[in-house]
Amino acid sequence: MNTLLNRLTDTLNATALSGFVMDNAVVFPALEMAHFLGLCLLFGALLVVDLRVVGFARAIPIARAEIFVRFALIGFAINLVSGLMFVVGDSDRYLVNIAFWTKMGMIVAAGLNTAYFVRRVKPQMDEGVDSSELTPDARVVAWLSLALWTGVIILGRFIPYVEDL
Repeated sequence: MNTLLNRLTDTLNATALSGFVMDNAVVFPALEMAHFLGLCLLFGALLVVDLRVVGFARAIPIARAEIFVRFALIGFAINLVSGLMFVVGDSDRYLVNIAFWTKMGMIVAAGLNTAYFVRRVKPQMDEGVDSSELTPDARVVAWLSLALWTGVIILGRFIPYVEDL
């Protein structure tokens, strides 16, 4: 596994994109700002939707909270692009970092949770039911979403401070 990881790291470090990210004084900080903006959109929107699903702000129709899903998708797209640029630019830091790989695992789990949300919970929201009428699994999905994305944020902050695998 280490040999494969070393080859991948060497390959990524040899790319022009890696040089562009690491050799330009403006690119990495701009990517960090974009990643933070994406995080704000993603987590802020999910906070509104998930908290509404679990029963907060009952005066707001649940179908109206669903509008925020678009902002979450935009934030995720921004973070996907900027995150990939981080990995290509500084693969020596990311690909050998346990916090990074744990974060990626949590993102996969959050993605599976989101797929379940889209398949089972969103149709209920589209019908305009109140949060008290949602199936119990809807609240579990919402709390799990909040927990997973909070973990992703925390692990992202750990990456600079955690060493090799």
